Amino acid sequence: MQFRKPVTASACLFSVGLLAAGCSASSSSSSSTATSSASASQAATQASATASADSSATASAQAAGTTACTVSGLSVSFGSKTGTGDAQTTQTVVLTNKGSAACTMDGFPGVNLVGTVNGQKNYPWPLTRSSASYSTVTLAPGASAHFDLVYLPFAAGDGTEISVTQIVLTPPNTTTHLNLAWTQPVLLQDAATHPGTWITPVTAGS
Repeated sequence: MQFRKPVTASACLFSVGLLAAGCSASSSSSSSTATSSASASQAATQASATASADSSATASAQAAGTTACTVSGLSVSFGSKTGTGDAQTTQTVVLTNKGSAACTMDGFPGVNLVGTVNGQKNYPWPLTRSSASYSTVTLAPGASAHFDLVYLPFAAGDGTEISVTQIVLTPPNTTTHLNLAWTQPVLLQDAATHPGTWITPVTAGS
């Protein structure tokens, strides 16, 4: 209604202006007919433009109303894994919308690796993010997106090991997390400026 009121008022003022111009210019029936036709044409054009604007506004409102994907509406699983031995490895993590309405994800998830370091259990390591660009991903019910966990496996005698037992995952733009079991020895680089372990942004598809 906020979009229609100004348009209606403008159309009314415009019609009054045309009517006044018709009265002052001529009293002939041909002038009145031409003015009425012009007024009708303008009104039709204005109505069409208004309908188009209303349709666009509705579509934008619907898009804006889509909520962020949360852990309660997502199922999480492991996808493909590339890399062998102690070489840098990529583990894909798949996020699927299990809800009945579309939701969005924008950017990077929060990811902590949790494991044992030098005998200390439940040691948390928040992973850094890559510099990759990203865009908003909209997930219809049943659709999937993914991100990659790129990591350096631990090799004996090579620095400090974090014996990972779980991944703590928080979807982008949310604050509630879930725990995903994952057993993997990883080279701990939580004090490194450019660690060999990081995450990528969420991308559509699995």
